[in-house]
Amino acid sequence: FWRLFHERFWSVRGMENLMYDYYDEMDNLKLIGKRLVEFYKVIIDKFAAAGFDGIFTSDDLGHQHGPMMSPEIFRELYFPLYQEIIGYTHERGMHFWLHSCGDNTLLMDDLIEAGLDVFHPVQKGCMDEQETVRRFGGRITFLAGIDVQYLMPNASADQVRQEIRQMKKLFNVDGKGMLLAMGNGIMPDTPLENIKAALDTIFEEG
Repeated sequence: FWRLFHERFWSVRGMENLMYDYYDEMDNLKLIGKRLVEFYKVIIDKFAAAGFDGIFTSDDLGHQHGPMMSPEIFRELYFPLYQEIIGYTHERGMHFWLHSCGDNTLLMDDLIEAGLDVFHPVQKGCMDEQETVRRFGGRITFLAGIDVQYLMPNASADQVRQEIRQMKKLFNVDGKGMLLAMGNGIMPDTPLENIKAALDTIFEEG
């Protein structure tokens, strides 16, 4: 299910209001967060009863150059919510996967500490891939996202293959800790030959 906490808040309050709420209505945001946790636990119980292996959700915490909120705001408001909901998911025997667009570098330590298992997408052009692997590799699994913003619609098929092979070498630390997927939805102007090249390269051996 999509829209975990930050995304849920701004879908209700509007982005501009939420930016003020972080400073003017923190107690009420914490109250809403607790109610969301209660609601999500019911959903997680149903997934567990159905035999699912994990929960995959979204919370676009970053913009192109940093997080949507200060790390201090994240730690005060969101960290306890993440910690509780991820811990509850683990208690039910499932992994917890998070999609978060933008530059999440300043939040990664907190997400890892909260128990996050898999992070998607390490957005190209927002997060430094090599630095991300150096700092956080081995502590979390990356569902490394192939760039759908620039690469897939604009590059040649050969350039798509080359990029994905480089991603495999970078993120596949010691033969573990890496999954591959598109970074987001494939744009409608993406050439079909680029999509085929991407899928073929993802699954090629070596």
